[in-house]
Amino acid sequence: MLLQGRILNDAFRPPIPGWLLIQDQRIVEVGHGQPPSKPDAGDASSIICPGFIDAHLHLPQIDSIGHDGLDLLHWLEEVIFPAEALWQDESWAARQVETAYGRLLRAGTLGYAGFLSSHFHGYVHVVRTGHHWPIRAIVGQTLMDRNAPPALLNQSLARIASSVRSRVNSSINPRFALTCSDELLALAKSRAAPGTYIQTHLAESELEVQRVRVLFPNDPHYAGIYDRHGLLTPHTLLAHSVHLNDAEWQLIAERKSVVVHCPTANIFLRSGVFDLDKARRFGVRLAVGSDIAAGPDLSMPAVARSMIETAKFRTMTIDGAAYIPSPAEVWNLITRGNAEALGWHDAGRIEIGAAADLLVLNPPFQTDDHLVEQLLYTWRDDYIVARIAAGRFVNAPPSPKESFETGPSSRTLQRGR
Repeated sequence: MLLQGRILNDAFRPPIPGWLLIQDQRIVEVGHGQPPSKPDAGDASSIICPGFIDAHLHLPQIDSIGHDGLDLLHWLEEVIFPAEALWQDESWAARQVETAYGRLLRAGTLGYAGFLSSHFHGYVHVVRTGHHWPIRAIVGQTLMDRNAPPALLNQSLARIASSVRSRVNSSINPRFALTCSDELLALAKSRAAPGTYIQTHLAESELEVQRVRVLFPNDPHYAGIYDRHGLLTPHTLLAHSVHLNDAEWQLIAERKSVVVHCPTANIFLRSGVFDLDKARRFGVRLAVGSDIAAGPDLSMPAVARSMIETAKFRTMTIDGAAYIPSPAEVWNLITRGNAEALGWHDAGRIEIGAAADLLVLNPPFQTDDHLVEQLLYTWRDDYIVARIAAGRFVNAPPSPKESFETGPSSRTLQRGR
């Protein structure tokens, strides 16, 4: 496969007119100037960039966007737990995975780390869907054994082998300390072989932190609960981390765990304003995620833009000297930065040997001086004219006037009945 366009590999540098040759799922040549033959996609005015990577989302929540006016814990109880309980129905779960993957592709997201429901068959459907739409994934069952509807509680964890062929790797996903006993957290650790990714939530809202303190009175702080169970590792993804003290930031940095900033979700649920300066000061590894469905937008450029806006808001209201990331910085974060955080050192970049997960864009402007800023602040998914995943073209389904289904017996399942 041959692609032509202006190659946007590093957002801090202008794009370079050139071409890419792809073979066996990899980039095998990168050239400047005119391509050696007629390209399969793109032209001299196109932009070629890495596909976007989302470091935190929930597939079962794909149709739960927009339930406003609730704080985190009430939103979980009234909206999210009922939506996840619907995944008891295997056919419903399969359709929802297809729906989610279709929307991810339309948004240009070619890799993600995420949560399923508590049901094992959700992972099976992700693997099956991945054969058709080879989106790279780190994903796992949500683990809970208390403070949730009975239909979502699990005291055991299925042993799932990673599927290299479908580009899906399984992860261990205790939801958060509020819904996990010491016994379940210990089980999660026992199943996490060295190098296994662990995904959880940490200190998203103040009320959550208060309730966790009651449940775990002998731990010094929230992050300490996970650390006591050996769950803070270089392969741990900690979503949100809004309400941390300095000891927690220091501990996370020492363990080399990854904090996943979810700016759109934090604002939507009014959970708090992330402290980017603390993350930078303590040298914490950072990623960014949409957190669908608390985050209302699957588009990673929109999420990246919200990261800048959150920092600006913090500057105006909390800390007048707060650090504000640049458009180039956040663009790199949703490509190569998130890839590094997820351990995908061959992704999020355009170079020989890298995975061929790419987008071809035709935006309505040609300037190179402010290209990334314009892409970020005017982004529309229809800028994407071709998607290449695992070295082959993948066609995203057309964007229909989608009906957001409530699912089978949604009202009867609402509170686990």
